[in-house]
Amino acid sequence: MKRISAILTLCACGFTSAIEVKPAVNPKARPVDEISQAAVQSAFQILRSEYIRRDDLSFDELNRAALQGLLARLDFGAELIRRNGAEPPPTAGLHSELLTPDIAYVRPQAFAEGEVTQLEMALKQFAAQKAASLILDLRSPAAPGSFDVAAGMLDCFLPKGELIFKMKQMSHDEAELTFSQTDAAWSGPVVALVDGETGNIGETIAAVLHQRQRALLVGAPTRGGTVRYEVVPVDDRWALRFAHAEMQLADGGAIFKKGLLPHFRVEMSADTKHAIFRDNPGGSIKHHVFDQPRLRYNEAALVAGKHPELDAFIRRSAGEAIDGDTMPERDLVVQRAVDMIQSSLFVQSGKLRWPVSAPARVEKGAGAAPPSPARPGSRE
Repeated sequence: MKRISAILTLCACGFTSAIEVKPAVNPKARPVDEISQAAVQSAFQILRSEYIRRDDLSFDELNRAALQGLLARLDFGAELIRRNGAEPPPTAGLHSELLTPDIAYVRPQAFAEGEVTQLEMALKQFAAQKAASLILDLRSPAAPGSFDVAAGMLDCFLPKGELIFKMKQMSHDEAELTFSQTDAAWSGPVVALVDGETGNIGETIAAVLHQRQRALLVGAPTRGGTVRYEVVPVDDRWALRFAHAEMQLADGGAIFKKGLLPHFRVEMSADTKHAIFRDNPGGSIKHHVFDQPRLRYNEAALVAGKHPELDAFIRRSAGEAIDGDTMPERDLVVQRAVDMIQSSLFVQSGKLRWPVSAPARVEKGAGAAPPSPARPGSRE
């Protein structure tokens, strides 16, 4: 029933819907959240004076524990990172291909500046090839990026001159507004794939397209990391990266620490996804999406004078590996997105016409039989 509901949503709305923000959920209460500030200070004093190894609780140790606890509570809102480029640079580039003549697929890998131009060129090429729908894969794990990249990628989907999003800093009264600068390169339906590893730029793209009713979300809930980070050195080896500005949608809504709920939820392990992404750098992902049928002994094989099943049996008996013995990992999220799009296109192409008028009534005593109503499902 959930699958049918999603298909009907695609058909009726053209892959569009209103923004759906994850509802606020109160985490399980922790004792430290329930005690008073005076109780917090009292606990520190008791430990400092009565703990069995109180000499270990120096002010330096307490400060480090306080910072560690604060970073744990802030989660991805703040973290310590190594300086001097210790973090490995992400693999940049845009993966794009036609999965079917009607379905295009694109996946930014690092959400870097160069991928904006690549995305625009790929979308224009897909439009020239008459692709009907687009799968925009935003699941690539990526370090926090620039919101200029988010604006550039969103330019490819929104009309020129429209407000894309706002950036709000706590120390500023006015929000920083970002408008689209170019005409849309793609105006067709979009299915955006998201999950818990979608970064701040990918999540911003998904949220804006969703709020503007330009995309249907498929996958798993996101984290809500739509913030711009600032990095400040704290010593010669470490720096503090923390959320400095929050992205707000055009209507003023924000999803920081809330995230997005997909319309059609599909669970998939992160390890499987990473293996698929590593398996085809620059190659096609079709073998991870579509099942390849095993060759059988049929009429075509008979005409060709071949017996593929017998050949496979002989090779397997000799200890040889044959095609199909080892199946590649399946990208379930892309598979479900393809299924939904193909189902929607099939239903839309039917052009069914249902009768809306009642059959003519017959006068009493006329003796004529009433006309037979038109059979439902007749085609134009």
